[in-house]
Amino acid sequence: MKTDIFTISEIITIVMDLVDKLKTYELYGFEDESELHIPKPINDKLESLDFSDYNNFISKCSEIAEEILSIKTGELNELNYCHEQITFLAEDMLKSYIRAHEGK
Repeated sequence: MKTDIFTISEIITIVMDLVDKLKTYELYGFEDESELHIPKPINDKLESLDFSDYNNFISKCSEIAEEILSIKTGELNELNYCHEQITFLAEDMLKSYIRAHEGK
């Protein structure tokens, strides 16, 4: 089990991409089943997780994305609030995946 590999910034990137996929579903009625549109280093970390950890991590990120969807409007203040909420929820739901120190 590989844990404590993501920074909060990386989790925000993943969750915001999932929010975009949910927004697509909300607007157009179809699921965007394409791969995540995230930087390669983050994707490499995701791929380093075993199957169970990957599914658990993505499931929790999706839960966070569902909570964030209602507050994402694209305005700067709202995006800052989204990031704050993701940080708060991630520190609770994904604490085992977050690095203890950002500079690690």
